[in-house]
Amino acid sequence: MRGKQVIVLEARDRVGGRVQSSWVDGQLVESGAQWLSPGNEQMHELVREAGAELVGPQEGSLLIRSQGSVVRSQQSSGRGRSLSPFETADLGQGVARFRRLAQRISSDPTWAAANQTWLAQPLSRWIKTNLRTPAAQHDFSSALSTVLGALSSDIALGAALKAGESGVDLESLFTVSGGLKLRRVVGGMHQLTEHLADQVGDRLQLKTTVTGIEQSADTVIVHTAAGDQIEARFALVTMPPWLALQLDYLPQLPKWRYDTLARTTPGAAIKAVVIYETPWWRESGLSGQMSADEGTIRTTFDVTDPGGPGVLTGMLGGSEAVKMSRLGSEARERALINSLAAVFGPIARQDHKYLDHDWLADPFTQGCHTPHFSPGIWSMSGQLLAEPDGRVHFAGAEYAAKFNGYLEGALRSGREEAKAIARRLGSDSP
Repeated sequence: MRGKQVIVLEARDRVGGRVQSSWVDGQLVESGAQWLSPGNEQMHELVREAGAELVGPQEGSLLIRSQGSVVRSQQSSGRGRSLSPFETADLGQGVARFRRLAQRISSDPTWAAANQTWLAQPLSRWIKTNLRTPAAQHDFSSALSTVLGALSSDIALGAALKAGESGVDLESLFTVSGGLKLRRVVGGMHQLTEHLADQVGDRLQLKTTVTGIEQSADTVIVHTAAGDQIEARFALVTMPPWLALQLDYLPQLPKWRYDTLARTTPGAAIKAVVIYETPWWRESGLSGQMSADEGTIRTTFDVTDPGGPGVLTGMLGGSEAVKMSRLGSEARERALINSLAAVFGPIARQDHKYLDHDWLADPFTQGCHTPHFSPGIWSMSGQLLAEPDGRVHFAGAEYAAKFNGYLEGALRSGREEAKAIARRLGSDSP
């Protein structure tokens, strides 16, 4: 705390926010954020500080279900090294650009018709034009060719875009295909948030819901649901924007913040975990990872800890998550097992335990993990949401300029705003 007096107010009965660990018959499962990539430099630093251990995805073949057929694809070991942060960013922007084009060719036939010549160019040419690093170009081509069943030089951009919009989760496929080298914390990501909480000590107050913030020229007063009033020099709000703007502010925040929020949709996600007695898929040389173009769960990962029972996890997102949120956990369990059986076969229906967490229904989150901004909103005012309003600062995953929506972004944003407040305290008159 660098000599500053700090108090942390947390509405939940635990720390971590969208990092959450649960126990099912003695087995630890993670219901929230779990993966780190090589570019997550500050998160990796935190892992080292906490004395935690990282482990990568299970080696083995990836199963891809497309148009009713299941294809087995051996994961590439890549170039023998992880992508650099710049290469990772290059691949990420290429994936995002490809996804936007795929959505547009489907939703805007007039635009597609007017650009037929451009869409007829070889996919390989588009890749070289839109991805700058050879490593990212290689990984993009390799993973996409697995989905398309053809080399990028043999298919037109328009045909690739149509296939890309058919339902296969390309982003997840690129993630698991050997390039990004994701890692997770053995024993749970919660170890990192608890490590941070230990540094705060008794200045952390759990089960304390903030309802409003009143500020003057010199101080802020934070109001809680229990009727308490806490006075401070500055306040740092770390709620996602759609919750932060539900607080009562005096004076009221500028109208543009609410206008921006009105054109922003929180992400919808349900993380599901199924636990088997053993990781049976490994006996067949499978990694436990799959990507499918239909079904409730379209990607899965093996998150089995060494020596533990077999654990597969998958994510429901978007409109599918919104629909399944209304149906309840039992319906989601049936849907997950059906999705697994469609790819792995009847063996997936064997005895198991199930747990999920609906982040859209979580009262202290109401969305996960990355918000969706209407066209032009992020570039015009979305990034300004991170700007302070008087003595009230904002930080979190959704406010980050880099790694927006991810743990790395949340950590960077929080640290940057803490430093900004410390600077203001240094120049602020008592």
